[in-house]
Amino acid sequence: MENMESFYLIKQLMLLTGFTDRTIRNYISAGILEGEKVNGMWHFSPEQVERFICHPAVRPSILAKQNALVYDFLSEDHKASCEACMILDVPGADKKEFAEFFCCRISHGDYENIHFAFDGVPKVPRVILKGNAGEVLRLVNEYNQEKPFSR
Repeated sequence: MENMESFYLIKQLMLLTGFTDRTIRNYISAGILEGEKVNGMWHFSPEQVERFICHPAVRPSILAKQNALVYDFLSEDHKASCEACMILDVPGADKKEFAEFFCCRISHGDYENIHFAFDGVPKVPRVILKGNAGEVLRLVNEYNQEKPFSR
């Protein structure tokens, strides 16, 4: 496999889709998600991930998880702290870079209370962030500093 950095791992797919490790492995077993096992770890190309999230057996579940994230935020009438839910559409953004930025920051950063959903199927990449308001805003500001929004 060339350039391992251009591939997604199961952990990244879990963040992108909201699915559990077991669910993703079930999709692999069923042949819905194709990938390559290298040194005991599954690797998926951006094209394989795109086919997976567009698959008719998968797409409705991803949309349901995204909708649930927003619905749960709106329906919670007793919050313990200041929370935010942000839907961010960035026309012209590279889907892979967009997804990787949020995946890397959330999985490797100091963001403890952020739920994340990504939709790279439409022409405009979309991310949904829900959690501690300060963390959500800080994360979006970090993205804007690295890849400034069109003005």
